[in-house]
Amino acid sequence: MDDHLTILQNHFLFRGAEELLPEALALPAKSFQRGETICDPDTAQQALGIVLQGRAEAVAAAREQTVLAAFGTGDTFGAAALFGGAGYVSRIRAVTGSEVLFLPETLLRQWLERCPQMAVNYIAFLSGRVRFLNGKIAILTQDSAQNRLYRWLLANCDGEGRLPEKLSMTKLAATLSVGRTSLYRALEELETAGWIVRKGKRIEVLL
Repeated sequence: MDDHLTILQNHFLFRGAEELLPEALALPAKSFQRGETICDPDTAQQALGIVLQGRAEAVAAAREQTVLAAFGTGDTFGAAALFGGAGYVSRIRAVTGSEVLFLPETLLRQWLERCPQMAVNYIAFLSGRVRFLNGKIAILTQDSAQNRLYRWLLANCDGEGRLPEKLSMTKLAATLSVGRTSLYRALEELETAGWIVRKGKRIEVLL
């Protein structure tokens, strides 16, 4: 419970809205095994999900090899299904054993009315998602695999240019809609140009 409190205290939704933390902590969290579906278009309820433990990912319902987003401890999913949304368009699955807290839309509506700061926090989060999606669109409309790849790497690295060590080339190729051969060729071109450095399976973007 103390770990859950720390995660929620650092969550964007509760910054300046700490008075609502006891109500959030009183909600039951749900546990999922590795590979288990957390929610999908057929089973999902209108609720915002917060990962309290483990890792999850969103995959396209029709092409599950295409990873749309990854979620670690403290990350949030499900915003597009709320407030008039058409529900989930992807499947959220557990990458590891995971624990998730679901905040139903009805409860969120009450909180947003009671706490203006939470409403501001949520609007800021949605604005960030719009910018992120615009960036994804820009990646997919680039005229070469090299440009698309570099934009994706730049958008997904940390502040020091590092990318996850277990980055799957198969998933990345599917995400960028390119073949594996084209992906590896683009990596070689970026490395030759001095835009990235590869150390075994690890990739670093030179910022």
